[in-house]
Amino acid sequence: MFMTSSTMHKVLMAAAATALGALVWAGGWAATGHAATPDSLSPVAEADDSVARVERGKIVGWSGGDAVIYPTFGFFGAAQIFVVGAIAADGSFAVTLPAVVPVDLLTKSTDQCSTIQSSDPDALSNFTGNYLIFQHGQQIGATHSASSLAFASFTGFADGDTRTGLFYANHDVTLGGFCERQLAFGAAHIDFLQKFAIQAHRGWNEVVAVLSIPQPGHVVASLTAGSNRAGEQWFFFLSSPQPGV
Repeated sequence: MFMTSSTMHKVLMAAAATALGALVWAGGWAATGHAATPDSLSPVAEADDSVARVERGKIVGWSGGDAVIYPTFGFFGAAQIFVVGAIAADGSFAVTLPAVVPVDLLTKSTDQCSTIQSSDPDALSNFTGNYLIFQHGQQIGATHSASSLAFASFTGFADGDTRTGLFYANHDVTLGGFCERQLAFGAAHIDFLQKFAIQAHRGWNEVVAVLSIPQPGHVVASLTAGSNRAGEQWFFFLSSPQPGV
């Protein structure tokens, strides 16, 4: 069931809730995963941009019974719930994403980060973030597709880790450029660089972030159209309760 913009809930993620996201330092670089190279990633699929998309998955190791799942939008700031689905007792889910997303859920790329370059400066877009999981009206955690639990939950990463998400655009658009941020978590500081090379059609597009670590404390996430779903799983991880939910 699609939520209209007038009734959607807004939640502030504990860490930057992004489709492909910021990284949390947890006392050292953590996690191992399925390494990926550009040649091993699935190419972006041809899609009919006039129809809804069904997002399917199965949460690994799920034993929580029936639950409700809320996909969110939100790349650099507050995440916004925009649709709702159900998780079965075995952890499987299928959520129908709308063919047309309200413009108040979208933004210009330069408003997200001024150094992102867009082939159409007026195109509006957004990236999905974590999918929130609720039971009995309370958030119990979240899930995301990634090659490791650590990268899914932003508690660590490894060279070659991937995280696949979705990108929606209201026009055909190509994103280039970069976005660089200094992230501080306690006494740890991370130079986090996102490189964009995304050619997207109007509607839903799969995008994948591939990590590289040129040196300690420096992380590069290269974002391209495509996915590494074959090398990833839907992981469950705990998240802090959010105000207003």
